[in-house]
Amino acid sequence: MNKFALGLMSGTSADGLTLALLDVKAKKLICFKNYTYPKNLQKEILQAPTYTTAQLAELNFKLGKIYLALTQKFLKEFKINKKDISVIGLHGQTVYHNAETPCTLQIGEAAFLAKNLGITVAHNFRPSAIALGGQGAPLVPIFEDYFFAGKTPKILLNIGGISNASFVQRGKTFGFDSGPGNVLSDHAITKLSKGKKSFDKDGKIAAGTKPNIIKAQKIAKDFEYKKIISLDRQDFTEPFFRKYFPKLTLKDISTLNYLTALIIARNIKKFILKKYSVKDLYVSGGGVYNKTLINNLKNLLPLNIKILDTLNPMAKEAACFAYLAHLTLNKISVNKHLIKTSKNTIIGVLSLP
Repeated sequence: MNKFALGLMSGTSADGLTLALLDVKAKKLICFKNYTYPKNLQKEILQAPTYTTAQLAELNFKLGKIYLALTQKFLKEFKINKKDISVIGLHGQTVYHNAETPCTLQIGEAAFLAKNLGITVAHNFRPSAIALGGQGAPLVPIFEDYFFAGKTPKILLNIGGISNASFVQRGKTFGFDSGPGNVLSDHAITKLSKGKKSFDKDGKIAAGTKPNIIKAQKIAKDFEYKKIISLDRQDFTEPFFRKYFPKLTLKDISTLNYLTALIIARNIKKFILKKYSVKDLYVSGGGVYNKTLINNLKNLLPLNIKILDTLNPMAKEAACFAYLAHLTLNKISVNKHLIKTSKNTIIGVLSLP
């Protein structure tokens, strides 16, 4: 009997592919690894929203082949027999997401995995949620409710390109995109270095100067959302910088870091802390390594802020899509409360071997 589900996740930062092997019944992460993309591939992905149909189709197939190659590498590296895998959950690469329309597009052709590995692949999770009246993001509360929920409430914050926060308690779990994550700092560093660097390692640049707190507070007012919303990295790239930082300098990195924490903190206060009593917040995603960002969050939120330790903080989203694949394969409906759709539903589409 197949025991495990494998999840593949490439986030909005487009900096690599994370694979996580999950024993669903045991609620146990078997192994995971992140494979960093070459800079030219990351650049290509980030430019994808401007591509022609032909260019987008080519990238869709290119990513499908890359997913296959990295999955084969992962299986070999960890000595995993593919016969032990019941299903693969493929998130794909988001190249466009609009919660207002709503519509979403993830690319990375699933057929390469299904046909070459002989394993059923579950994908198209976000369109499935949108088709039933949801916004398509975030989907991670489904996994968080299964893996982390108990009697004691907690907040789980994932900081990728975009940040998402969840209130997690058995029977009450819900989540939302809480604002920018690494995207503001990443975009600014890439812009200032003319592509030579793509992120502020450990938040060292941001720590080098004092943030303009008054400016950050003024900008943050525009990002106090009136209702729970899902976001796209394009909300925080060129149009954002033209409006708020038209004369960008290296000194602005500290303000952008503080602004990121401020937007996250204000939305967590509005949507969670005004209604629920919570003591602990656990952070996951690439943002856990940005020490300045974590320190800013600690100063802005009246919570015990810790790095997620019950599951590797870099593995959570890939593990989520392994779990969603398991649900899809076994035709298990997801509670509509967790994805804000019109009814309980099966999330995902299957590509057969």
